[in-house]
Amino acid sequence: MGVPFQDPRPMNAKEFFAFTATRPDEEKWELIEGEPILNASASFLHQLIARNLIVLLDRAAFGRGAAWAAVPGLGVRVSEISVPVPDVLVRPNDGLMVTECDDPLIAFEILSPSTANRDLRWKRKAYAALPTLSQYVVVAQDAVEVVSYDRRNGFAERRFETVDAELDLPLIGARLALRDIYRDTGLL
Repeated sequence: MGVPFQDPRPMNAKEFFAFTATRPDEEKWELIEGEPILNASASFLHQLIARNLIVLLDRAAFGRGAAWAAVPGLGVRVSEISVPVPDVLVRPNDGLMVTECDDPLIAFEILSPSTANRDLRWKRKAYAALPTLSQYVVVAQDAVEVVSYDRRNGFAERRFETVDAELDLPLIGARLALRDIYRDTGLL
């Protein structure tokens, strides 16, 4: 059999999208520093929290003529060799049908054991480098705990740890109650 050849150079975004076009839709791939990474399937709890976030954000936009939209599973090109995929993304509602963007307004990650280090360290720095990003929000899935990094505060950490707390999203004029973010999860 021998040892297969490994291309020593990092994969770029164009090669990454050509590669993911050949993969099943249910697979979630990210390109991190030139390395394609297959993420484990999200847990039921993870999916409930993502659903809750999207519903809450949609409610905040409804009837306001919001210039933004909340979507899951959209890649964010942070460089030519990095395209992470936040769990939920708020971006301009420009009507474009895209599979990636470079203009996120707010990125949400639901913390999973397998991605915690990357979400809390690498992604936080990568997203903060994008001039359009106003806020990066990390949501725990094993406890009622949300951490927000806001550009207005130099991306300093703010923690919300009670069901009565509200996560403020000033750029879009919304406040999300942790009670609602964790609805139906059994954590309340």
